[in-house]
Order: sequence, then C-alpha cells, then structure tokens
Amino acid sequence: MYSKKNLLAAVVLGLSMSLTSVVPAVASTDDVSVQVNVQQNTKGSVNWAKGAEADVEAWGVGLPPENVPAARGTALARRAAIVDAYRQLAETIKGVQIDAETSMRDLAIESDIVNTKISALVKGARIVEETANDDGSYTVRMAIPLYGVKSVATIAVPEAQKTILPEEAPAISEDYTPAPEVQAEAASYTGVVVDAAGLGLEGTFSPVIYDVNGRAIYGMRNIDKDFAISKGMVEYYNDLHTATVNSRAGSNPLVVKAVSVRGGANSVNPVNVVVSVEDGDKILYANEKSGMLENKAVAFVK
Repeated sequence: MYSKKNLLAAVVLGLSMSLTSVVPAVASTDDVSVQVNVQQNTKGSVNWAKGAEADVEAWGVGLPPENVPAARGTALARRAAIVDAYRQLAETIKGVQIDAETSMRDLAIESDIVNTKISALVKGARIVEETANDDGSYTVRMAIPLYGVKSVATIAVPEAQKTILPEEAPAISEDYTPAPEVQAEAASYTGVVVDAAGLGLEGTFSPVIYDVNGRAIYGMRNIDKDFAISKGMVEYYNDLHTATVNSRAGSNPLVVKAVSVRGGANSVNPVNVVVSVEDGDKILYANEKSGMLENKAVAFVK
C-alpha cells in the first residue's frame, strides 16, 4: 500500500505529465503539494520577418494558488508561467514547416531523437520579458532563435537535406532575350527580392523559387548547410520597402512579383513562391552575371 507521502508524489508526477490547465508545484521546504493554475489561451508565434534575429516566442501565464503568502504565491505563479511558456514553445516549434512536405511535428512523431532535441531546445529557451501582475498572476515571454547556435535550424536543416535530391541548375529558356535594361544591370544586381505580399506565403527552412513551368530557380542546391543554419536560405520581410533597402539582397536587388505560392509535389503548404517564366529567366540570367544566388542574397516579402 502506498504511504501518504508516496501517494502524494504519484499524484504530483501524474499531473506534471499531463497537458491540462493545471500545473502542479511541490514546495521543496515543507513537502506541501499545491496546484497553480496556468492560462492556456496564449499562443506562441514564429517571427520569420526578423532577418538573422528570427525566433520562436511564446507567452506563459501563471496564477498563484489560494491561501499562500504573497511572496511564495508569486514564486509559484512564475514557475507555472515558465512551464506554460515551455508548452507553448514546444507546440509552436512542432508546427514549423521544414519544407513544403514536412513539419517539425512529423519528424518528432517519427524520430525520438528529433523529439529529444526539441525538448532540449525548449529547456534552453531564454526569458525575454517577465512581469508580476497586480492580480497576483505572472507572465513570462520566452524565445528560441530560428537560426544560429542552439536554434531550431540546427534540427530542421539537416533533416531537410536528407530529402533533397542533387539536381543541376535549370537552364535559361532558349527563346529568352533579356530586355536592354536587364542586360545593362545584370552584373550589378546584388540579390533578388520576390514580392509575394497578399498571397498567404508561410515561412520555412527550405523555400523554393519555382516558375510556372515548374523549374526550381532557387532552392536547397544553392546553399550549404552551415549557412542555412546560421542565417537561413532567405530573409523574410513584411513590406517591400524594407526588403529592398535593408535586406541581404543588397542595395540594388532585382525585384520580381510572385504570381502565386505553392507547396510541394504532395502538399498544399504555401511555403514556395512561383514567378513567371520570364522572371525566372531574368533571375537566372542575372545570376550568371552577378552570382547573387550563390551569395544567398535572396529575400521574400510575405
């Protein structure tokens, strides 16, 4: 038969492994079990449009238990808020698309190793902001970088590369004749900006620029793993002006308008942009003269 103490420990352990709206906390000084409510109506977000500073963030909210001293209640509410933020971060990370076909959740289901890596990332999240509120609740904002050391990209990019088949760069269409202004500026283009504003584009670690005939103008073949982990394959922006004056596409980018967004061969996830055949040829022609794609000087406007 369980002792009273063992029964208490079993209950606390069971609660801590659940995903209900109650987070248990056990005081280390007097062995008293308390329950701290957390609010589950907050959600995490993926901030793709922050360049190299892109991150995943989440808010956690904790409420203190009743009938405990204020100082202890604040400490327990803070603990609950952090646990709540951990949950939100884990769920948000698992919703990120690695490529058009696969999400982090898919990999976590298929691979215990990936799941363990995600858990380790979450535990290493940094606290960006925290507040003890007047009503006794506590809020914590936590973040994990998308790129760089100890980032989501360290998991996503190696997994994405496993599914990428080596392919040659597409050829410029035989009947393509660059306009005089393109011929004049091709060598001086510093990058390419694809304007997909209003089309519902979503972020991913493995975006592709297609043309309407299905040519992959830009994709994983253009980038090495270390660069993709440290900075990503493209930079995302929320407006065209910022993308053309303050992105890695440089001071004189070639700007093209996407005609649509698409998923992959077997998905509808809108993470890839589609341009006209003429604009696809224009990008390839400019790249021959400037090497901008090899420099990974690509930005998308969402």
